[in-house]
Amino acid sequence: MQTQAGQSCFSVLLFQDIAVIPMLAVLPLLAVVSSQTGGADAHAGPVAHLPGWQQGLITVGMIAGIIVGGRLLTRPVFRFIASTVQREIFTAFALFLFIGIALAMGAVGLSPALGTFLAGVVLAESEYRHELESDIEPFKGLLLGLFFISVGAVIDFPLCRVILA
Repeated sequence: MQTQAGQSCFSVLLFQDIAVIPMLAVLPLLAVVSSQTGGADAHAGPVAHLPGWQQGLITVGMIAGIIVGGRLLTRPVFRFIASTVQREIFTAFALFLFIGIALAMGAVGLSPALGTFLAGVVLAESEYRHELESDIEPFKGLLLGLFFISVGAVIDFPLCRVILA
């Protein structure tokens, strides 16, 4: 980090991490536009029948609700969980939060990956983030393996041959 190359690499990586957020939000909206102009049905969620401006309003409201609700509601819940002195409940609540937010984002037509990112932001801003990190540490290798297996499972090899040829 003290060298020019280290600072340049860090700034590029930070920019890439920040640039992913708008991409995750915009790509599903492009799919909706594609489906309205004659493409395949992109995502038939409960808000798919609404006009575009209402879908956008619901989406922005959902994201704001997750961030604000996460800041206001997770602290009292984590305080209650800490009073029980059972570490497993921290892990269970964190997984429940991730799955719930991912499902909520999928319901409004956005990527569940954006939902899990928002859940990570909510948990990272919690005062119990260090406890959560130490509780989830044993599962890190398992979850990374599951991530790479699931990414590998959706590779379309015939399409890759066409692209590489």
